[in-house]
Amino acid sequence: MSDALDLKNIERKAFRSVHQDGLWDICIGGVVLSYSVVPFITDSETFPILGFGLMLAGLCLFNLFLWAGKKYITTPRLGQVKFGPRRQRRKLTLVLVLSGIVLLQVILLFGTIFLWSHPEWAARLGFSGSDPDRERLLVAVVGALFVGPSMAMIAYFNDFTRGYYIAFILSLAVFSWIWFDQPIYYVIAGLLIMIPGVVLFVRFLREHPLPPAEARHD
Repeated sequence: MSDALDLKNIERKAFRSVHQDGLWDICIGGVVLSYSVVPFITDSETFPILGFGLMLAGLCLFNLFLWAGKKYITTPRLGQVKFGPRRQRRKLTLVLVLSGIVLLQVILLFGTIFLWSHPEWAARLGFSGSDPDRERLLVAVVGALFVGPSMAMIAYFNDFTRGYYIAFILSLAVFSWIWFDQPIYYVIAGLLIMIPGVVLFVRFLREHPLPPAEARHD
């Protein structure tokens, strides 16, 4: 029993070590910054396609940075680690649950934007008769409850302890953005997530220099 517990602890430490490069923090912070253009999309009548293009470009850029960083920076320094079936099952469970949550988030986000931009549809659906402040508060709370627990779930399944901090920041950002209708809160949240990631990335490069070429090919 003790040997099994020791192996589980070793696997957990190894799994956590792959998060010490700060790349996930940088990617998530960059994605949040990319989403900060969404309010400008709804306000722009001249360049809505450009706004969506900038958002999608940011999402692709930071996810590409994460993939390339893990492949060409982290893996050569820490090596390739293969985890057991238990870790793979946790990963599959996380993917399935998050897929449903992300789908609901997308529907909620763009549904809210659509109703705010088309009050006649809001009236048809019966949303215009209630208190606007109460509606906004409800949407803000629901949005925060979608984003925060989703990130916390990612942190739990991946032993990513900084993910709980990110979940808290994201919840505040989503609530503040919807309630105050100011995209600056998304910008602040993105920077609060990204800057610690940059610090960790620089520290990771200093503490884990690239091994000699012959050692990497052994």
